[in-house]
Amino acid sequence: MLPQAAEVPSAASDCQEVTPMFRIRGGPPAATETAAAKVNLLLRVGHRREDGYHELVSVMQSVGVCDTLTVTAHTGGGIQLTCDEPGLATDGTNLCYKAAVKFFSYTDIENDGVAIHLQKRLPMQAGLGGGSADGAAVLRALRRLYAPDLPDADLELMAEDLGSDVPFCVRGGTALARGRGEKLESLPALPTCWFVLVKPELAFSTAKMYGLIDQRRCFDESGAEAVIAALRAGDLKAVCAAMDNTFERVLPPDSEIFAIRQRLAGLGALGAMMTGSGSAVFGVFDKEETACVAAAALRGTYPAAFCGKSE
Repeated sequence: MLPQAAEVPSAASDCQEVTPMFRIRGGPPAATETAAAKVNLLLRVGHRREDGYHELVSVMQSVGVCDTLTVTAHTGGGIQLTCDEPGLATDGTNLCYKAAVKFFSYTDIENDGVAIHLQKRLPMQAGLGGGSADGAAVLRALRRLYAPDLPDADLELMAEDLGSDVPFCVRGGTALARGRGEKLESLPALPTCWFVLVKPELAFSTAKMYGLIDQRRCFDESGAEAVIAALRAGDLKAVCAAMDNTFERVLPPDSEIFAIRQRLAGLGALGAMMTGSGSAVFGVFDKEETACVAAAALRGTYPAAFCGKSE
């Protein structure tokens, strides 16, 4: 029997139907959140700053391919994290665990025990922000369970200490990110479209990718004006034409990334590009059916191929 949902607003994405907040047979309250993937419609990497980070300009977009987190309150015994992906650490190094620690520290609320269960769907080491999205989902769930009046701004402040992508994953939608990624400005929503996300087996070290940019000095400190103008005009094709990712410039010409981009284009994508520092590639489609057919075609070669709507 399904638990009865309470009248609680949900911050979850449209990735799948979830129960916002519930109790099971009088047990402790629990909240379920989805953690949406993010892609970088634009990612320009500038020079390294004195603090060791690079100056970034990015346009980020939420995509309806998600992990799912269920957080149960008042369990006793501190923080317990479980996951259906056996290869994922569930100790204090996991962003979900760190997010829970940060929430109780920031709010000064007593931690009377929380249990977090993560259903993993987003591939790791992909540039899709899976870990960041999971941490953000934990923050949203804990707010609903312990501090429902806490403003979004407070969640984003907590998120800054967890990682550069986490503030965006708290906010979601379409946003301009600057600094190391933590300075956010909401942008007009991307016209409704569908993304095909493809994660090849190869994985890139983020630190190594930044190191290659430093070594080759292929910094790009131009802005995001073309993408922002296209968003304001509601012109999906112009958004795709303006997409750019500095990290692609340090890939070898025969990289599998470019082969995936070509396949996506051949299957009808309006634009295709690597997201983040890789290694996932996304294609943008204006029709759901075309996107689903493309994802199915690619899945024969790349099992980790997903189709999701813009969020």
